[in-house]
Amino acid sequence: MKVLYVTANVLGDAGANAAEIFPRLAILTPGIKKVMVADYGKNRGYIQDKQFCDFLRLRKPRWGRRLYAAFRNGLRIAKISTDDAFNVIHVFYRQENVPLVVSLRIGLFLLRGKSTIIVDHRSVNLARGYRAFFKKLVNLVMQLFTHRLAGNPWAVETNHFCIFKPKHIIDLGYDNLPEGDAVELDQGQPVSIWFIGSLKPKNRKSEFLLEVFDHINAKTGTSERFHIRVAGPAKFAQRQALRVNKNVTYYGRLPRARLYELLRAHPGVGMAFMNREFHSYAPSLKFCEYAIMRYSIVASDTLGLRTQAVRMNLDGVIFAEEDAEDWADALISAALGWQGLAPPWEDAALWSYENIFQRQVVGLYE
Repeated sequence: MKVLYVTANVLGDAGANAAEIFPRLAILTPGIKKVMVADYGKNRGYIQDKQFCDFLRLRKPRWGRRLYAAFRNGLRIAKISTDDAFNVIHVFYRQENVPLVVSLRIGLFLLRGKSTIIVDHRSVNLARGYRAFFKKLVNLVMQLFTHRLAGNPWAVETNHFCIFKPKHIIDLGYDNLPEGDAVELDQGQPVSIWFIGSLKPKNRKSEFLLEVFDHINAKTGTSERFHIRVAGPAKFAQRQALRVNKNVTYYGRLPRARLYELLRAHPGVGMAFMNREFHSYAPSLKFCEYAIMRYSIVASDTLGLRTQAVRMNLDGVIFAEEDAEDWADALISAALGWQGLAPPWEDAALWSYENIFQRQVVGLYE
């Protein structure tokens, strides 16, 4: 089997971890003989040195000639795929890649190529109003030029008016298990309440979290029984608000290895917050990390997170309504009632990206 990935406009963006992980796993899979990644020149080094894949350079679109570049790139991929007899072309979705998918299918038709085109939606649709209507309309047209759709449980549904091509679920997972065993708290150590993630994007509505932390302060004062820890990039004003709060330690952006060290050293309660306006259908990568660390989990009461908890067989998740006081009460209750690390997560092995790739991705290719 030969697989060609298209990561143009995707690789390196927030939330695009599968575009970085899947080619690396594909090259290690015995049944896959050749892996190529098509992207712009700026990502050549990463693709060749980190993913160890063959590289197909795409033309970077110039201002005013985006459609021309997209169609040319699609035809180029179709030519390479037909010449080298690739079985699968796995396209990671961005709206900018729709013309590329259209020209790719036309090119395969003209060249009599046999490759199967899979369009993979890794994120739910966050557009609103006329932008959401236009995006779904464009994606409806794109389905005519696609063989199969893939994505997490709600990503495909929220990006299309209707689905008339075969759909396949590819779940979110974790890349690597953290090293070392979980550590129980010493007597007298405060229980940690963790939030991991970027506070910067407007659609994250992160000011809500700052409001939650203020409510916790108002209810408990400076507590010796629990402590809030936040890891992730934030705007200047958000950093200032976190640092003046005596109940909060703010770490900023952390390398994953360092984050896992801190999670092991300061166990407790994990926050999986998703706002209803933009992320009501969105899953959370943090579910996996908190579950692996055997944390208690407090999550937003959204369809996306409830669906994910069921799929991951995570019992005991506490769901909170989108109200700052309700969230504060749920976190305080979880911290004060913490009885130590949860039992080891029985399904942990199923939710590594290595396992997901073999079960869901390779199965789809076959």
